[in-house]
Amino acid sequence: MVAGRQSNLMVAASRTVTPEELKKKLIERVVEQKLPYGLYFEDIAGGFTMTGRNAPNAFEVIPLMVYRIYPDGREELVRGVDLIGTALTAFNKIVGADSRAEAFNGVCGAESGWIPVSAGGPGLLFSEVEVQKKPKSQELSPILGPPFDDK
Repeated sequence: MVAGRQSNLMVAASRTVTPEELKKKLIERVVEQKLPYGLYFEDIAGGFTMTGRNAPNAFEVIPLMVYRIYPDGREELVRGVDLIGTALTAFNKIVGADSRAEAFNGVCGAESGWIPVSAGGPGLLFSEVEVQKKPKSQELSPILGPPFDDK
């Protein structure tokens, strides 16, 4: 089945700050809103988007490195979190961008197969993001060692 998809996406900002200043702006927002912390997504593995008339339109981004950033600037690695939401809502919540453009290369899969895609742009500051916990495996570790393991 034929499906329209992303090939190359470039995001540009008319006003930017350094990456360090953008991180400071995140901390300022955390303090102003009296939040316990903000989330800093340093790198991503990819993600996917659902579009169509028969299902909710949504995206999920799978991060590799996420940090909690506390009001005092302290950073703590977070595991098991995905970035989710709807594209139009997320793009309306962008409040800042940094001056360092980076690229992501991956693949896009759909009904018509897999194609290479690229996305590029600056680091972005959002006024609000939606996240969810990654599914947790229900597999149990073995109770006993392998048979005939005398170690």
